[in-house]
Amino acid sequence: MDTRENWGPLEFSQSSRWPLHLLDVRLVQDQWTACSENGLSVSSCPAVGLPKLRLLHGLAEGISVPTAPSKLVLQQLDLSARDLTPPLHAVKKRFGTKAFHMVVIGSHMGSNMEPLSMVEACFAQAGVPLASTVLGTTYPFPEIMCESFGHCEQNRHIDAAVRLLVQQMYRPTWEPQHLLNLLHAGLQGLKDPSFGEPDLFLCAQPMALCSFLRSLTSQPMLLYQAFPLVGATPEAFRHLLLVQLREVQVSNPRRSSLIAYSEFLAQQVQRQTGQRPVCLRPHSLYAVGAGARTSTYDPDTRNPRVLLGRMAGWARDGAGAMVHLMEAFAQDMLRPGSSLRLVFLGLSREASETVAGIARPFSYHELRRFRAAVYFPWDMGMLLFSELYAIGVPTFLPDKAWVVSIIKRMLEYTDFGWWQAREEGSSVALPSDSNVTLDWPWFGENSTMAHLLSLYGLTDFARWPYVTTFPSLARLMASLRDADFDATSRLMLRWNEASLPLSLNILGRTLTAMLDNTSDPSDVDESSCV
Repeated sequence: MDTRENWGPLEFSQSSRWPLHLLDVRLVQDQWTACSENGLSVSSCPAVGLPKLRLLHGLAEGISVPTAPSKLVLQQLDLSARDLTPPLHAVKKRFGTKAFHMVVIGSHMGSNMEPLSMVEACFAQAGVPLASTVLGTTYPFPEIMCESFGHCEQNRHIDAAVRLLVQQMYRPTWEPQHLLNLLHAGLQGLKDPSFGEPDLFLCAQPMALCSFLRSLTSQPMLLYQAFPLVGATPEAFRHLLLVQLREVQVSNPRRSSLIAYSEFLAQQVQRQTGQRPVCLRPHSLYAVGAGARTSTYDPDTRNPRVLLGRMAGWARDGAGAMVHLMEAFAQDMLRPGSSLRLVFLGLSREASETVAGIARPFSYHELRRFRAAVYFPWDMGMLLFSELYAIGVPTFLPDKAWVVSIIKRMLEYTDFGWWQAREEGSSVALPSDSNVTLDWPWFGENSTMAHLLSLYGLTDFARWPYVTTFPSLARLMASLRDADFDATSRLMLRWNEASLPLSLNILGRTLTAMLDNTSDPSDVDESSCV
């Protein structure tokens, strides 16, 4: 059964070791349906209270504390006061007042805006003018780049090439000649009669797109990886793609640089191509903004709200039941001592005293008004997590044991989620030397829990400091009730501030080597990832 077209009921089983047993979710869902049909509210529906007795054991299962800073994070905090000369000063010295033009091409808003905002920060830091054109964005919707960031340019051939890859994301059948023809025509349309080609290209995803673009232009190119290297690529071409991407990494660092955004993806690329990429942690500068619209933590304390997101990605049929269950928990454990209200992303329903929904699009500026956020991952790296962190919204995640249980069940019963690490979608690698000691960076339904834990432990979810985890819904409510949100936010913003100079320095030296063509590039093993 292809669950992308027909989800059907998940196999809820008592054998699951989830702190929230899925059978409980199914029972609550069925019981709540009966209560709703009779017009009963949560407080007057006796069935809702039954599974709560079994969930209260979560209060004794673990202590919810923010993730402590690692040794690397502490080093970044200590070194943050260093006065680093912006590397792009060498570019300014050579080219004077020249205004540079960069073209960004990719399918997803987040993986376009993350590297774009970092490149813009490098140029601004050195006082070098930069104009950017962004093409191809389709996710979450094509108009977002224009409406939210003012990038309204279009190129029908490049946009068509990106749409083709997105439409065939899971069952790619495209022919190389067709894709090459579209991209070639699109690049011709980018040439300005007065100034020639753009000075720099930034390609985000899918990587097949970036591979072809790399071969069609002689201009310097950053390749930003936030997606499986062979995603959206027909099986017959996957090893050829890896061969070409390996050459991109080793042949001429003054012409191309491959950048990964997390330690997990950096190790995956190294296992696939034999070469480790530069690794830069995401800073989501685009979410913070500038000037009067700066979006840092400024919570509404008179009407405190907690944003809950990404839950439906794994709860699926049980998502509605989870909402009602959490509503009952909130009523029992957050009242009367707290006025927090849980706001579920994507939920359309009438608000109650403890639960509400937000189904409309919202701005990053609005995010700063939430008191906290609860985030349920369903991939190894996801939009919104780094953005919440950049703004300084205290963030709560299920603990490792719970997340790994979610991973295991989704691998067994769905084809949804965890695409960056699913074996069936991306586990292709070039032959490796016998001394390679990296773990196999993919998993499947037969993977052991230990292997799932080791890979999840490489993600930003598990490694970033000051993120609070919870082993059960009961513990989540207790953590929200007792948290010092303001102190946690200050620690998050402090690390953001402290780690940014290192990221900008690594990226700045990479850009300088490309544009100045005399400076040394960053070492391939340089990293601001944790």
